[in-house]
Amino acid sequence: MEIRNQITAKQLGIIILSAQVGAGVIVMPAHLAKEVGSDGWISILGAGLLSTIVIVMIIALLRKYAGQSILEINRHLFGKILGQIINLLLIVYLSFLMVTGLRYFTEFIQLFTLEVTPGCIVALLIITPTAYLTWYGLKPVARFSYIMLFVLFSILLLGFMLWKNTRLTFLMPVGAANLTVLSKSIVPTFLSFIGFELVVFLYPYVRDQQNALKWVVASNLCTMLFFLITFLIVMGIFGENHLKMQVAPLFNLSRYYRVPYIGRVDLLFILIWFPFLESTFRSYFFTAYDSIRRLYPSSNQKFLFGCFLVLTILLSRLPKDFLQTAQLTSFVGIVGITVVGFIFFCYLYSFFKKKGQASRVLILLITVGSLLLFSGCWDQKRIEQTGILLQMGIELSPEQKLLVTSIYPAVDAKEQKRDEIITAEGDLLREARNRQ
Repeated sequence: MEIRNQITAKQLGIIILSAQVGAGVIVMPAHLAKEVGSDGWISILGAGLLSTIVIVMIIALLRKYAGQSILEINRHLFGKILGQIINLLLIVYLSFLMVTGLRYFTEFIQLFTLEVTPGCIVALLIITPTAYLTWYGLKPVARFSYIMLFVLFSILLLGFMLWKNTRLTFLMPVGAANLTVLSKSIVPTFLSFIGFELVVFLYPYVRDQQNALKWVVASNLCTMLFFLITFLIVMGIFGENHLKMQVAPLFNLSRYYRVPYIGRVDLLFILIWFPFLESTFRSYFFTAYDSIRRLYPSSNQKFLFGCFLVLTILLSRLPKDFLQTAQLTSFVGIVGITVVGFIFFCYLYSFFKKKGQASRVLILLITVGSLLLFSGCWDQKRIEQTGILLQMGIELSPEQKLLVTSIYPAVDAKEQKRDEIITAEGDLLREARNRQ
């Protein structure tokens, strides 16, 4: 194993933390406010505990095949040909998430700071430090990720300074959402914890693998705690109705604090947050490139790295605008859950592999996975169709409008008349409560 890629379990935990806390927390409070209102903190706790259970299962799988990543485990479980195909699909997932993250980061920079700078130039500036660190291995990437602890501390410090402005009445009543709504909101919240699946790719590089479970679980719990504190502060300051109307409530939070001699605290906050977005992109960039490098070790590494850089920038320019980028981000989250489900299947399949029942179990797992994937695609298609109905102005009943506006929230205020939709949603909610 290359020395430049060897890291400790503690550094692995820092990488997972930086991969999880990035773009998801920016919009998560607004989504939770729309789904469950002030009870969003319950969804965060549920999703955090669920992701912790999944991490324990992942580490258990990796310990059964010590010193191997998911790429080698797939070839061992499913054979050389099928395992290679699955590995290619996993690399496509990593690359797709990496490209989407780069475009998402580029759009945020153009939206808040460099408004007139071309997107290609911004993408080139973002990818340059990432490419430099990636070329020299995982160890420099892990060491640079320690700066994220300073960023987290700065954000939490801002939150505690604003705590006196929070209203506890905005956090009440507790338990207003029923169990059905809360259980359904856990899955979308779970998407914000996506990032821990990188463990299955980076585990062979960890020197003290016996400590991997402790540090990865600790990083996931830190992510849950950060999400929880952020949601409580944002909800306590803005309130449920105001929070639903915001796109990036975490950035708007910085505008509520005034510092002498500093005119725009929000710009300083955004500049502090940018390294976090960069670190999220960097984690997936290294993992995707390293997986390709291990899959094709005999190729020219310099040429492969150059082509990978160029393709990353070009593919990130395919989405037309921020709206399409946000839609792709939601789709990537769904694919991430599919990847987590596949790892769970691998864990179950590894037990039957030793008992000689591999073929029957493999057919069963493929059938169940296909049914789940088909049902997920149908649900996504249904949501897109209801969104088209809403934009075309087709007459719907009040109950149908309430359903449509809840599963298809407005993103662009200009194109979808967001404020009007949210106002109509509030009126429909009040009518429904009066009927009860």
